[in-house]
Amino acid sequence: MYGYINKAVSKTLAVIIAVVVIIAVIAGVATYLATRPPAPSPSVTTTPATSPTAAPATPTPSPKAPKELKVAVILPGTVTDYGWDYAPVIALNKLEAMSLPIPIVSHKYVELVEPAEAEGVMRSLIAAGYNWIWAWGFQYREAVLKVAKTAPEGVYFTINEGKPEDVIPGKVEIIDEWPHKTAYLAGIIAASVSKTKKLGGIDGMETLHLKLAETGFVAGAKAYDPNIKYYRVIVGSWADPEGGKRAAESLMAMGVDVIFCQGDGTSLGVIEAVKKARDEGKEVYYIGYPVDQSVIAPGYVLTSLNYDYSDILKQQVYDMYYGRFGNGKYSIELGKGMELAPFYNFDPEIPERAKKMVREAREKILKGELVVPTELEKVLGK
Repeated sequence: MYGYINKAVSKTLAVIIAVVVIIAVIAGVATYLATRPPAPSPSVTTTPATSPTAAPATPTPSPKAPKELKVAVILPGTVTDYGWDYAPVIALNKLEAMSLPIPIVSHKYVELVEPAEAEGVMRSLIAAGYNWIWAWGFQYREAVLKVAKTAPEGVYFTINEGKPEDVIPGKVEIIDEWPHKTAYLAGIIAASVSKTKKLGGIDGMETLHLKLAETGFVAGAKAYDPNIKYYRVIVGSWADPEGGKRAAESLMAMGVDVIFCQGDGTSLGVIEAVKKARDEGKEVYYIGYPVDQSVIAPGYVLTSLNYDYSDILKQQVYDMYYGRFGNGKYSIELGKGMELAPFYNFDPEIPERAKKMVREAREKILKGELVVPTELEKVLGK
């Protein structure tokens, strides 16, 4: 999101010459030997002994590393959406259970923060003693970069969905996201259970991140069944359950029987609509994001794109501890914190061909043998 010098000394000629000389001696060709210039002394090439490679030095803790961490998470929605805003809750719970070089002593979630309010919110949090701020969304980038310039030393910022140029040594690290590879696997599963060959996607808003996931989803579905049709709805809000419900009902009325939803709070309405349809005996399925959403609808969620940020955030704690925070970026993607959630009760319904295809596709993607498309229009043939 980097040459070899061949050194070959041919010994063939030397061997041939030696044989000729020996034959000449045996044959008594004295004149040749008498007139031949003295053979040069053989040169001996000595290869210096290689010194043992020293083991990498153990990193030294930075004297400037904080003794403890107070974490504040700035969210565009609420943690009860069991979506985008719930993912940091899962990560933070895991972090707090770990043995970290810098302990997390407290945390706070600040919900429903508009981008225009983010700067003020962050300055207030810093004044209150919070020294690690997670800005949970690309919409907070500008505010973070502005606040970071004047923030006291020892205050750290993590931008989820940040850009590489946002990184500031000692101040700001980012997490960038590549969901299309995992979504490709979800698309295979979706196509395998669809009876109508019609899949739907519901997004809270139009973002590059969500569109990238949909691209992978459709590519995977079409890899399983080229005849799959895909219908997309943008609700226009991250927190409109009723809008999500209406969108789901509309898609199901068109014959869509698998819905992939990336809507945060809006997703709750989509889940409700799918649950109602299944309770009425209809074979429709829901695929969630970006956590295992079966936690709120067990028995109704086919699978989910499951984001686990805990390992990335753990590494960022170590970056603080060793004084290297802000020297790079972290990515969450297939095999690096992102996977498909289990199929649970739906496992028997998924054809073995699809399961095998998912296993093989995952392996090829991780090896770089399968490149998942990133342009939705091309995948849709538009």
